[in-house]
Amino acid sequence: MVILEILIFLIVLGAIILIHEFGHFYFARKAGILCHEFSMGMGPAIYQKRKGEIVYSVRAIPLGGYVSMAGEEMGDMIKKGQTIGLRVNEHNAVTDIILHDSLEYDIIGKVIDFDLYGENFKELFISIEGNSGETIIYKVLRDAKYRFKKNQEIWVTPAEKSYESKTIWQRFLVVFAGPATNFILAFLILFVVAFFIGKPSNKNVVGAVSEKYQDVLKKGDVISKVNGVSVDSWQAIGKEIYKVHDDQVIFTINNEDKVIDLEVIIQGIGIRNQKGVHELIVGEQFGRTKDLKENDKIIGILMSDDELESVNYESVSTWMELLTYAANNNTKQYVYLNVIRNGEETKISRYENIPEKTLIELDSDYIIYSAGISQSRSFNILYPLYYPFQKMGSDIMSMLNTIGLLIGPKTGVGVGDLAGPIGIFSLVSSALKSGVANFFIFVAFLSVNIGFLNLLPIPALDGGRLVFLGYEAITKKKVNKKVENTVINITFILLLILIVFVSYNDILRLFS
Repeated sequence: MVILEILIFLIVLGAIILIHEFGHFYFARKAGILCHEFSMGMGPAIYQKRKGEIVYSVRAIPLGGYVSMAGEEMGDMIKKGQTIGLRVNEHNAVTDIILHDSLEYDIIGKVIDFDLYGENFKELFISIEGNSGETIIYKVLRDAKYRFKKNQEIWVTPAEKSYESKTIWQRFLVVFAGPATNFILAFLILFVVAFFIGKPSNKNVVGAVSEKYQDVLKKGDVISKVNGVSVDSWQAIGKEIYKVHDDQVIFTINNEDKVIDLEVIIQGIGIRNQKGVHELIVGEQFGRTKDLKENDKIIGILMSDDELESVNYESVSTWMELLTYAANNNTKQYVYLNVIRNGEETKISRYENIPEKTLIELDSDYIIYSAGISQSRSFNILYPLYYPFQKMGSDIMSMLNTIGLLIGPKTGVGVGDLAGPIGIFSLVSSALKSGVANFFIFVAFLSVNIGFLNLLPIPALDGGRLVFLGYEAITKKKVNKKVENTVINITFILLLILIVFVSYNDILRLFS
């Protein structure tokens, strides 16, 4: 099962990256830009195939990809004073520039001068000092190649095939097309999902029941009361469930009262209950604490804004007591827990609470209750037309809020809470278990994420390149190429360091 989940994860991530890079590639080719390589993944190549001017690569690290475009980063492959070899055709025009002594050549000599850019279609040339000291000027074909060693070659980049020679509009389309295709992919996925699942209804009718609850609830049940309070809508059902502050609720269905064991998650503290177990037994631990364990029995809690050495715990023995206490103290900074583990009392080290206001900013609740049911749905011809925009807009707002929380003071959220590739794998795995529709909705969410993040004004990302283009459009001056490449390389290294740090935290969370 794990192998299948890893395979699906790689397919999902690969498809999102592929569509992103294809966007860049398509508009680069349409603009007449020479593309040296189309790569899926980073690092060492594990598969490469050349087709014409382009090398198509699959690389070992599935963290992104790239399209290597002529004139985007690379400078001249040769320099004055360098000894190189040349291959020429019957007209004495250069077809290949040899840069490795293991390869055959027709002419060898020291470079005196060259122009391999040929702005305004000027003729390309290389002047070589031969063995007898004379200087000979050779015309270079505009489709000549640099040859580094066997099976390693790239085409010479004349001005008309260079990224930097294209108009601002053409370069904008090339850069923006990557994120844009991610948004298009998300839209198409959400359109199809909305078409099949239908529009949600606000009626007090059960639409679907999770496997854990099928012994007490079934599709089509009409819930008329929750804990004795009459309800006539799905919204009212949810409102009454959230009032209980307990792990049980009573549904009245066809004049019959049914006791429903709720699944309860206290997100700020990082605790999930064990459904049907009414003692304060931890079913799952997640989030900030590394010391709390599954099957720990909570007997005391304190939430405080102070870092305490001596803790006077609030005694709790039921979920109602714990949930009520947590709801009343959800703004506090720190959590202290006292538990019974293997028959012995154990103090849990202080850890940070995630405040309710932070979770609201992330479009979530401090405490989540689940009765294992979802609302009924019905086909609506207009729903697929607007649902994708609603969902994508909501996803983008969530990401904007997350960035605000990351840089804001006292939000309870930091870089350590971000998810890297391993964290994303865990999320894909969870989405797989929640049904086909929810899985594809999550895939769309990932695609929106990648598109949005790439538009951030960070030099190593597409958004940073768009900022450089904006500067050029306003000032009518191009950013110095060396400065641009230096800034891009520095921020790229910093992003790699961030990915390593986040992945390390993912591993700690995975094995905690």
